Amino acid sequence: MGRHGQQIPRPVAPDSVFAHLLGDTWATLPAAVRGFHQSTDAHYAGTALVRGANHLPARLLRRVFGFPRPGVSVPVRIHVRRECDSERWSRRFGDRAFASSFRSDASGTLLAERFGPFRFHFALAAASGRMHWHFRRWSLGPLPLPRALGPRIESWEAEDGNGAFRFYSHADFPLLGRLIHYDGTVVPVAS
Repeated sequence: MGRHGQQIPRPVAPDSVFAHLLGDTWATLPAAVRGFHQSTDAHYAGTALVRGANHLPARLLRRVFGFPRPGVSVPVRIHVRRECDSERWSRRFGDRAFASSFRSDASGTLLAERFGPFRFHFALAAASGRMHWHFRRWSLGPLPLPRALGPRIESWEAEDGNGAFRFYSHADFPLLGRLIHYDGTVVPVAS
């Protein structure tokens, strides 16, 4: 209680960057998708199908970035931490780990993913029970990179038939082919 017996309001975590960017369409997404982004500190576990090109350059790049090896039913652990206007995802697929952080870009209209020195910008859209990520541009730090050399990315999030959070993503690069593809489900677990 504060002075004069007034109730002091507790701090409320701001909306996730994803909710902010989607606006009114955020509410149309399934509970598993909204729940994944609304917690300020959550752990998830599940499995994923992982694929990718098998040639040496693709294998080396996956190793450098910590991307998972191809496999069926690869164990997945994700730690999602939200602070103010950003989210950080620490992911472990089998024995490989990688992390990235997300926030609005300077325009306030695109999702900016920071992955090491790279930045990937996406327009988000909610449709048919999924949150779709539409790749728009990429950069190396502040230096814009040519779109023609950039990845062809398809990503979305949904809820599977059992109420689990489902994630799907693949990234194809010119000349390199499919660097990474994963399709999996996770559920909240105790840390």
